[in-house]
Amino acid sequence: MKEFAKLVLNALVIASAASCVGLGINMASSRGIPWVYQPPDEVSVESVKIPLVDEREAKRFFDDVGTVFIDTRHAKDYEKNHVKGALLLPPEEQEERFPAIEPLIPEGGRVILYCYGPDCDMAERVAHFLVQLGYKNFMIMQAGFRGWQRAGYPVEQSSDKN
Repeated sequence: MKEFAKLVLNALVIASAASCVGLGINMASSRGIPWVYQPPDEVSVESVKIPLVDEREAKRFFDDVGTVFIDTRHAKDYEKNHVKGALLLPPEEQEERFPAIEPLIPEGGRVILYCYGPDCDMAERVAHFLVQLGYKNFMIMQAGFRGWQRAGYPVEQSSDKN
């Protein structure tokens, strides 16, 4: 039993020493791993910087007539509920649907894209499509529809407007 306790103690000493060395190297490195994850403030799509905003920032623009929300989720989820007044443009249907929603985007207006949440890339894929068409004034609501809905902001069901 004494030998087992000695073995465990030695393992703990080695693990502690290795942890201290690793933490020291991380702190000394200019590219160390941060202690707390900080999500990026923007993404770059074909050299266009797209701000990533939370639901509170997106809500600030909600009543602005020059702002359009675009839901990039699947149509079935959009029909259940979406940001009030949002247009539907899922990546798999963007080329077919875009001509119908293009006139609803104010010239020079702001576009706020959203999908399911931070782990979803659908908004970024639609952003890529819009950049190719020349759009540059848009944001991605990083928290997605779930964050918007949890915050208690206006939602509606589909009224077959697109």
